[in-house]
Amino acid sequence: MLKYIYKFIPPLLMACSIFFALMPQKTVAADFTIAPVRIFFDIGTTTTILTVTNKSENALTLQLKAFTWQQDEEGKDVYSATEDIIFFPKIFKIEKNEEKLVRLGTKIPHGSHEKTYRLFLEEVPEPQQKAKGAAVKILMRVGVPIFIQPLQEEVKGSTATVVAQKGTLSLTVKNEGNSHFIIRNITANGLNSGGNEVFTTETGGGYLHAGNAKSFMVELPADSCQQAKTLDISIATDKLSMHEKIEISKEMCPF
Repeated sequence: MLKYIYKFIPPLLMACSIFFALMPQKTVAADFTIAPVRIFFDIGTTTTILTVTNKSENALTLQLKAFTWQQDEEGKDVYSATEDIIFFPKIFKIEKNEEKLVRLGTKIPHGSHEKTYRLFLEEVPEPQQKAKGAAVKILMRVGVPIFIQPLQEEVKGSTATVVAQKGTLSLTVKNEGNSHFIIRNITANGLNSGGNEVFTTETGGGYLHAGNAKSFMVELPADSCQQAKTLDISIATDKLSMHEKIEISKEMCPF
């Protein structure tokens, strides 16, 4: 029996071969690449090309769908079907080691704020020969970010509600500009009374759209937290950096 499972792969992690070790059933996954992994329609640009390359051992069929890409109050992605992005072909078959060109365009005008979309490439199940025993087919679903950039970009960010309590650092990152930025990592360095580092810990971030905020939690290490007097916090993004410092007490550390 052959089962199908869709697997969403962020385009920045486009090594699409997936292997599941120590599993009783056979697994099969496609392997294809896309370039570029992000698309920008800047001032004067209304069309572009996306290149898809099939690195699998078999032919693939892919279908494309465009969505507006918003974020809710918690920073979670929200998608809605759209016709703002024009693309062709909408579905195609691509042979082993073959390249296909997808043409994209938009007639949406540039405004005061960036407009954000995703173009999803979804693998369509192919007819399969009868498999021996249980098998799982991993169907790839890749979302390519698309940005219609503002007339004049303004990059601005800040932090809020920075609190350490019971071994957990909580903070909120705000995007106060008019275009997205990508939070690469959030790093918390514990410093002792002499200013020497006694621990460092970090977490990832992801995209944060203009006008949105997202909360994060960073776990503080139990073995060295109580040696620290100050927490030096750095938020690194692809467009700007932010820093915060807070004094910490033993009560803020893990019990």
